[in-house]
Amino acid sequence: MLIVLSDEGSPRMQSVVDALHHAGTETIDNVGALARQIPTFLIAVRIIVCFVWLSPWLTRIFRRGERFSPRLDPSLRLLIEQLLTAFIIVFGVAVAFGVIGVSFATIIATFGVAGLIVGFALKDILENFVAGILILWRRPYEVADQIQVGTNAGTVSEINFRSTTLRTADGIQVFIPNAQIFNQAIQNLTENGTRRTTIVLQFPLDTDFARTEALLREAVSGVDGVLPSARPEILLLGASATAYELHVRYWTAPEIQVTNRIESAVRLSIDNALNGVDLSRTPAAPAGTPDGPETSP
Repeated sequence: MLIVLSDEGSPRMQSVVDALHHAGTETIDNVGALARQIPTFLIAVRIIVCFVWLSPWLTRIFRRGERFSPRLDPSLRLLIEQLLTAFIIVFGVAVAFGVIGVSFATIIATFGVAGLIVGFALKDILENFVAGILILWRRPYEVADQIQVGTNAGTVSEINFRSTTLRTADGIQVFIPNAQIFNQAIQNLTENGTRRTTIVLQFPLDTDFARTEALLREAVSGVDGVLPSARPEILLLGASATAYELHVRYWTAPEIQVTNRIESAVRLSIDNALNGVDLSRTPAAPAGTPDGPETSP
């Protein structure tokens, strides 16, 4: 039996053959290109491995240089080591992409866009994180210091990269975001090792200042906990139409619990010293009296 192919089927068959030939040729070319890229990929992988191996070595160099900054906080030191390791590895990956053929401009743009997106999404967290790094770097206070930030005062129990934890005199824990602390005035109450307390007292205008000052200084100096190295001060720093103010100043240990306890004892000692004592000025004796000056005959 004789089979005759029509002329109409020949173009279709030819197009199918051409398509298969083109696909096969393209596949072979792709495989060849990939095969030619294998050495480049291997070089890129070796570069990444080399930078990963290099990162601990550079970290050890950083640790040796820590003797130049002995007060560097351990948490900040660990963070710097981690950031240094991450930077070295990321740089190695960027170099590897450059060997493959990806331009550095594209890599930098990609990281920049990613960083911008993360920055907007985590604005508050990053703000506290950066503030925490600056606090740990500058160290305006340390753990166990007593500080006051705004209306919050207490003992620092923890400093991390997000917040600072205070333990108040009432035993309450207060968590303050680092950004809030960094933007306010910080009072370190225990940095200098001593602290001055001032008690303001009012006395009538006819009070004998010399006698009052002596009694107050004796009452304050006799309280246990008042530092003898700094003499208590009795200062006249205010007055009104009916009274004047005496400021009693003395020095103690800086802890809040100590200052409160000693202030209570000082106030009790002052009250006991002045209770029932007439502090008014003695009027001058008239001329010719035994207490007054002698008069000529």
